[in-house]
Amino acid sequence: MINSLLICALVGALYLLFRTLHTKYQTPTLNPLLLCIMVIIAWLLTFEVNYQTFFQATQPIHFFLEVAVVALAYPLYTQFGSIKQHFVPLVACSFIGVTCATLVAFILCQLYSADDQLSASLAALSVTTPITLLISESLGGMSAIAAIMVILVGIFGGIFGVAILTRLNIMQPQAKGIALGVSCHAIGTASALEYHHAAGAYASAAMTVSAVVTAIWVPPLYHWLITLS
Repeated sequence: MINSLLICALVGALYLLFRTLHTKYQTPTLNPLLLCIMVIIAWLLTFEVNYQTFFQATQPIHFFLEVAVVALAYPLYTQFGSIKQHFVPLVACSFIGVTCATLVAFILCQLYSADDQLSASLAALSVTTPITLLISESLGGMSAIAAIMVILVGIFGGIFGVAILTRLNIMQPQAKGIALGVSCHAIGTASALEYHHAAGAYASAAMTVSAVVTAIWVPPLYHWLITLS
């Protein structure tokens, strides 16, 4: 039996180690979340540790992750006056971003003749994992694939998002924050917060709005696309 406190302590120490390396060298390839995932997967496979056992042992971390997501509301509070003035454009950007994400995923699935279950699994990837799982399951998708893709999208955005937006000559922290919040949910929001406090606030707002838009808009949009195809 895996000792829960020991495993949580080791995972925490592993994250702090990679966090220190990331802070010291400031390179996207040393993203602490990505490195932790890779090391934990390698450990589980090498020592043939049952994932469900590991999952149960790390429940305290899952609890604090939920608290950490709620804590992302703090930068939203600090920038509330500015966000209030730009709320309509923010909602419009969130709606467009969510719609484009669903359209692109659906079109790619059609081009490569993916089955309906896989297509439904990729229909809602611009929100946090719990919402994605609920929507994917309601559309007949596979929750495991949806969860993996959401995490991959978030990690990609967290590593390369700011650099890509800068290369595209998008310089305003607020614009970068909205893009990361809509496309890369909580992981992108955390990356935006590290980049600039205003970017983090707008990313948090965009992530919240995108979650609402996705829950209301993506299911009927997906069914409409299925009907057209």
